[in-house]
Amino acid sequence: MAWLKGPLSDGVIQINRPVKFNKQVSSSFFEPWSDVWYVDGTNGSDSHTGRGPSDAKATIQAAVTAASGGDIIYINPQTYKLGTGFNRYVEDVAVTLGGAGGSGVVATNANISIIGVTQRVLSASDFLGVRWKYATNTNLLVDAPCLHLENIGFFSEAGTYAVHLRCNGATRTQEGTTGFTMYNCAVKGDGPVYANGGEQIAIVNCRFQAKHDGTVGGVNLVGSANAVQRPTIKNCEFIGGNNVNMTDAPIRGASPWYNAVLRDLWFDMDTDTGLFVSIGGTTSTGVIGPCYCGSADISTTSFDTAGIEVVAAFDDDGIQAAADA
Repeated sequence: MAWLKGPLSDGVIQINRPVKFNKQVSSSFFEPWSDVWYVDGTNGSDSHTGRGPSDAKATIQAAVTAASGGDIIYINPQTYKLGTGFNRYVEDVAVTLGGAGGSGVVATNANISIIGVTQRVLSASDFLGVRWKYATNTNLLVDAPCLHLENIGFFSEAGTYAVHLRCNGATRTQEGTTGFTMYNCAVKGDGPVYANGGEQIAIVNCRFQAKHDGTVGGVNLVGSANAVQRPTIKNCEFIGGNNVNMTDAPIRGASPWYNAVLRDLWFDMDTDTGLFVSIGGTTSTGVIGPCYCGSADISTTSFDTAGIEVVAAFDDDGIQAAADA
């Protein structure tokens, strides 16, 4: 049996030959708090372990099913074919709670991260990153708390939801609205990011594009049954269809929203309703602004957010007066 050996330099053993491990290698140095899973829709197989790039799963759901709380899932993009269109992951994925629900239950699938990566060596045909389309109606159904999404493009045109976060209150068999974070993602189509209630949902640096005819997906957080508490929507862009106005407010829901922070937002197109944020009700609290609206004449009535203070909103004519809308 050969031993790995090499010269010592600055306290590190230098190995100048390729090394192949046929079994999983355990070390307290690598990922001491979580496991890492890999998805490759082109070269992977769901019969693989999913524990390395060369042994990746083929589907996102297979990796999600194998993962448990705190794990990280990396998704390799499929190749974009110039002139013929996208190769997408086409599947409906569910992140379950991992427990039976009820008082005191620990959600074993909490804190999973699903992250899209880009190729190490880019070419003209594979620079667009991970693209994911629903198979039936919803790209991603989330019942487990504290899910993190990053660097993924969701295609939800004619779908029900791009991301559906579920909460059923005190029974706690659905806790997907708690601690959900979504960074550097894109959503195209009329399937929204939807939540019934929420606790510290954060949507940051994302882009939402309406369906080609302007039908809006956007963000829809409904607080009528379960309050939307401390939501953050920051540095996001909302645009129309194929140069068509958005049909409705791209950020909407039902009150109450408590301690909401909506800041640094960019609405590229006008809306048919004249609304950019529509929450309604009288019991919400929080702040909106600054934001820019692609309209020649907005007013405080462009924000149906009674109780949430609009501190600054720009249009083509300049800053509108701050006021409670």
